Parts: sequence; structure tokens; C-alpha cells
Amino acid sequence: MRAKKQGLHKILFSSKSGLIVHSSAMYDNDAVYVFGGVSGSGKSTIARKLNGIMTPINDEKNVLEFKNDGISVYTHFLKGEDDHKECLVAENLSGNLKAFFFLNKESGTESRIEPLSDKGYIWKMLLKCAAPPSVGEDHFFPAYLEMVDRLMDSVPFYNFYYNISDSSEDLAELLRKTC
Repeated sequence: MRAKKQGLHKILFSSKSGLIVHSSAMYDNDAVYVFGGVSGSGKSTIARKLNGIMTPINDEKNVLEFKNDGISVYTHFLKGEDDHKECLVAENLSGNLKAFFFLNKESGTESRIEPLSDKGYIWKMLLKCAAPPSVGEDHFFPAYLEMVDRLMDSVPFYNFYYNISDSSEDLAELLRKTC
């Protein structure tokens, strides 16, 4: 897995064409919602909750590739390749990124989505989930940082405060209504 990821990193970074993001990506009517975050933030939880209403592309790692018509989201990582975790994966599914969400688990309150405009905050959050160049490949850092900037300028970003006890339908409707 590590060699596969490093090889893909080299291709994406050298061509400045995309990022690998620790995220869950959900396909919905030709649009893709990406939920980024560190381990434990709820990426797999939200994917499992929305599965059936939307289709998960991958609930662990996704490729965000810059194209002329937007940012294409797809997976290059299959079930069980990373730390023996069973992932939700749709190998041949891709779509254009519609919005990027940072997850925040809530309890006792209604789920809500807040738009983000603070570029410093978005930058800090993206650096937690966009995979950096591998050790020994420091020469790729300028391309990495440039692509993080490009991503920030390409799609809207939101904080998604979700209550896992809310219904799948309500969460999906909230996402669709926001975007």
C-alpha cells in the first residue's frame, strides 16, 4: 500500500495535478461531497450513515485531481489495504467535487452546516488531512502547498456539525440544501 501511495504521490505532485486526502467521499447525482479529517473525526461514520442514499467512493482516502472542468474525486485505494480496515469502496466511481466539509460530531443538538471563509482556518484543517510528500521528497512541498491553495480557491468549504442520531435522509437533505 505504501509503495502504491508513494508512486501516486510522485505522479500527482510532479504534474501538480492532485492530492490524496484522508477523507470520505460520497457521490450524489453527479456531484461529490468530501468529508475531510483526521482519524476519529467521523468520516466512516458519516459514509455509513449516508450509504444507500448516496454512494460512497471511499470512506478512508480519496484522490482529488484537478481537471479543466473542476476537481475529479475518485479512489485509488481498495478495501483492506490500509491498516486492515474494511472500507466502503466504489472502485469505478468518480465525480466532480461540489463541496468540502470538515466534520464535527455533535450530540443533543440539531445537525447544521456553517460556511467557512477564513482561509487560515481552512488551510490549517486541510493540512491535517491532505497527505504531504513522503520522507525524502521535500522537493515536492512547493507543489503540494500550491495544490492546497488551488483546492481552497476551487470549491466551497464548510464545517459540518452532525448529530449521528439524525436520520440519514435529514443529513442528506441538509447537504443538498447547503450546496
